[in-house]
Amino acid sequence: MRLLFLIHGYPPDVVGGHEVRCQRTAEGLRQRGHDVLVLTTYRRENGPRKEGFVWKLLRSKWSEDPKRSAFKWVFVYRHNIKVYRQVLREFQPDVICRWGLNWCTAAFVNYVHETAPVPVVVFVGGGIPAIPDDLWFHFCRTPAKGTLQLVKKTLVKLASLWIPTEPKPIDYDTVTFNSKFVRDWCLQKEGWRVKRPVVIYGGVEVQRYAQRAPESYHNPPRFLFAGRIDPEKDPLTCLEAVERLAQKGLPIRLTLAAGTSLHPDYERQVFQKAGSLNGLVEVRHKVPQPEIPKVLEEHDAFVFISQMEGFPNALLEAMAAGLAVIATRCGGPDEILVDGENCLIFPFGDADALAERMERLIKKPDLVVKLGQNARKLVEERFTIERYLDGTEALLKNVLHNAQGLAERRETRNNLRPLPDSY
Repeated sequence: MRLLFLIHGYPPDVVGGHEVRCQRTAEGLRQRGHDVLVLTTYRRENGPRKEGFVWKLLRSKWSEDPKRSAFKWVFVYRHNIKVYRQVLREFQPDVICRWGLNWCTAAFVNYVHETAPVPVVVFVGGGIPAIPDDLWFHFCRTPAKGTLQLVKKTLVKLASLWIPTEPKPIDYDTVTFNSKFVRDWCLQKEGWRVKRPVVIYGGVEVQRYAQRAPESYHNPPRFLFAGRIDPEKDPLTCLEAVERLAQKGLPIRLTLAAGTSLHPDYERQVFQKAGSLNGLVEVRHKVPQPEIPKVLEEHDAFVFISQMEGFPNALLEAMAAGLAVIATRCGGPDEILVDGENCLIFPFGDADALAERMERLIKKPDLVVKLGQNARKLVEERFTIERYLDGTEALLKNVLHNAQGLAERRETRNNLRPLPDSY
């Protein structure tokens, strides 16, 4: 199959879970003999470029001068349409695989679905695949003050000749969700119209993570937090739990593997708190993907305390590495986590409850081993990258087969000789 992937951001420019999943899918399908081209965005400081099968040609929030007016989105939209149409002509895909296109303008997302010459399969992770009310649409509907309103209204009307000024609902054909939680959220709460919703759980390369023997776990256990430094990931609660355990005189050590942050003030607050804990917390900034297995191997317990998640790679990787998991009830992970069997559960934002779970692991090394090995076994049985790719490949083949069958039926119908007026 010839597969065109569309996504905003692609590793190493961004290493969020959704983007990493896209990368693993593209590379995995290429290894299986499929021809994959990734059309993605570029950063302003790097400029547009082609890197093998990854073409960084689309414009987005990353490529634009933030000081320019909102009318820059007209040019972003027109540029992206031009590039997209050119790639369609050159690559001639069988299927378009649309991932998140945040900040490429929602109008561009509408254009892809309205004009696609081949089937479009949407891949949805923890968030929505495109901003339904992006900066351009927000600008169009927000009134200006005083006499500027007439000027703005005139300019927006003029811009409407080149770009839509309000979003359009999309009728999706095939959408893959990475958990039942995300599927139900999109269909029931967001009101998506999807003809064929499919759940395909993510997977990891289990062989990258060594099988741990019981004696390889440290006593006391070494704890790890890994993720973006943002409120919804809640690293502050983790640091507060460490502080409580230290006040009780318990041997506690935490590594804070800090990803990017969308909230600089919150990030600053977290790092200040970590620095005030007298060396109990080691901060590691933006750990490269190839180093993740080694970092996981150095630790024994993974603190996963998000407010809401789809089906995060970080959790699967920690489980594959045999770490004991402490987690919140946060959506998709609830579908695989069993309290007392492969994890310990606590309420989101409750530092006292988290401290109690961490203390339990400190005092019960056998529990660390039990939870970690059960987690590893679950991933080996159900969440390997091979199993994920099998499901994804089968779905794409089925979508293409159905589209080809429909095209053949239409061609046959069009080639039928017209019936005579009378016999």
